Amino acid sequence: MRVLILGSKGQTGLALTMLAKSRGCEVLGLDREEIEIAAQEEVDRAVDAFEPTHIINAAAYNAVDAAEEHSDEAFVTNGFGPGCIALAARRHGAVVVHYSTDYVFDGKKGSDYVEEDPPSPLSVYARSKLLGEGAVLSTHDRSYVIRTSWVFGPGGVNFVSRVMKLAREKPELSFVDDSFCQPTYAPDLARVTFELVDRGAPFGLYHAAGAEVMTPYSWAAASLAQAKVGTPVRAVKSASFETKAKRPVRPVLSTAKLAALGITIPGGTSRLADYFAGRIER
Repeated sequence: MRVLILGSKGQTGLALTMLAKSRGCEVLGLDREEIEIAAQEEVDRAVDAFEPTHIINAAAYNAVDAAEEHSDEAFVTNGFGPGCIALAARRHGAVVVHYSTDYVFDGKKGSDYVEEDPPSPLSVYARSKLLGEGAVLSTHDRSYVIRTSWVFGPGGVNFVSRVMKLAREKPELSFVDDSFCQPTYAPDLARVTFELVDRGAPFGLYHAAGAEVMTPYSWAAASLAQAKVGTPVRAVKSASFETKAKRPVRPVLSTAKLAALGITIPGGTSRLADYFAGRIER
């Protein structure tokens, strides 16, 4: 395999790069300083030069609140960019993997979301990610789009790293206990990516998120406990916080489609020890 990894310096990109190299793949990693994924000519140039068999797009505009004021940037990176990648991949016959988010749902279903459920995004960020999904799937029929949730991994900024930073700065922390997430360890997401490819799974849309459904409060508390940080943390309601972007309350993703292929993802708390140890290979 010749694997082009875009967004290679982020937490998912780092995990993908290490796993691909450990498997003996030829790897080219490019990040935002080296390529603008929404510039078709730059993407074409990179693909023409490297001739990858697989292109994995881990690049994204992930600042959910900032996207409300910088919608152009969010839509260019999350919406238009993936289409450029898919177009170049189609021309070369390369397989594409692109990551999306549980935020494409409004969280009102009352049960876990399956891939066939109609999206209902609540924010600019979510709408931009949904646009990217459609751009990839409609452009290239040899594509995987993987929706995930609350990714954390060594080498990146994520919820856990923010909790640790706040714990050093404040005498007490507060996190909501009336919304839900599925913390997903970046190396697990990388493993799932290669398992889908290895198994020749049908192309299309997949949900891949940690098996453990948590609240931000319970996830923060678990992270502090694992790190042996004694900063008190209390549970509050979402109404206590004002955010620029509206967030879904329970956008929990069903991973039954993956499980049917024999692919599973552990819960986030089981990966915290590896996270704090900085281990990203499994």
